[in-house]
Amino acid sequence: MRRKIFSGLAAGVALAGALLGAAPAAQASTPGTASLNCVNEYIGDNGSQSYYHVQCGVTEPTTWWANVACSNGSVNTTGPYSSFREVFVYCPAGTQAQRGWVSSSG
Repeated sequence: MRRKIFSGLAAGVALAGALLGAAPAAQASTPGTASLNCVNEYIGDNGSQSYYHVQCGVTEPTTWWANVACSNGSVNTTGPYSSFREVFVYCPAGTQAQRGWVSSSG
């Protein structure tokens, strides 16, 4: 099964959105991902761990994963999901989330 990567968020974009008072939203725009809609995408920190947050829903059978690249070079993934979910993907303590994205198949 091949995953399609259709949205992503870099830490600088998240910071710019936070400074403007609005978190950037990601919309499915790659052909074949119209059944996946993601919003409220941002990178945050809860005081002990950095994370990537996203909310995605599906309108057709689609499987999706949320991913975060961390400052130590690791990539953490949650999923698979096949319905609406609000997801937090955490980096290890002491590292920073650098980029977050959603990948899908179906």
